[in-house]
Amino acid sequence: MSGHVTVPPLPALEDDASLERANEIFWSSLLRHIQAEVRGPVESVLDVGCHHGGLLARLADLLHPRRIAGVEPSAISRERATFRLRKLAPSVVLLPPERWGEIPTAGVDLLTCHEVLHLVEDLPALFHQIARTLRTSGMAFVVAGCHTENPLWPRWGEQLRAAGQTVMDRSPFDILRAGIEAGLSGALRPLRRDGWVIYDPDRAAFKYSSAEELFDHQYRHKLLFRFVKQQ
Repeated sequence: MSGHVTVPPLPALEDDASLERANEIFWSSLLRHIQAEVRGPVESVLDVGCHHGGLLARLADLLHPRRIAGVEPSAISRERATFRLRKLAPSVVLLPPERWGEIPTAGVDLLTCHEVLHLVEDLPALFHQIARTLRTSGMAFVVAGCHTENPLWPRWGEQLRAAGQTVMDRSPFDILRAGIEAGLSGALRPLRRDGWVIYDPDRAAFKYSSAEELFDHQYRHKLLFRFVKQQ
């Protein structure tokens, strides 16, 4: 297994502001799950594929960690995230994927990863790093809607490929299996069960053909995986 994890930058199908607006409802759902399940103080958080640090900023506001870290391939995005996060914790570190190994072993209490797995070529290597990085009883919360059991994925995957992005076809069980084989305890559930869906059919980069398709994606196929470091 390669120790090198490649996390490509997000495709530029939406501008940065609209991308964050689109993610806000999913981040809010993710944070509610974290609040419900994480016990005790969180000293350190790591977001894989952190882009401009929007989710990390939300995590810092909720959990007040002493150490914030992000893994992000884009140098420009890392610079923006560093500026955005610089006052939110005593320690803020933003690294490219090839330097993930600089984060200490068992040095992270909570890890998040939102819609990145379909862009990662070596999934076992990614979960090896997740398992190495988490402390005992630490948790990783991974969101994935871009998977082969989502009926929208063939269309969206082709759209990403047409934009020049290399994407991977993976099932939810492929993701579970990779985490378990790395030594983590895995579980999954839909990310959302209720709430408003904000969608502009004329401006969205990724289209739905009907309200039913929209709801199926948001409430059935957008999945949250929880991985726990047992020992």
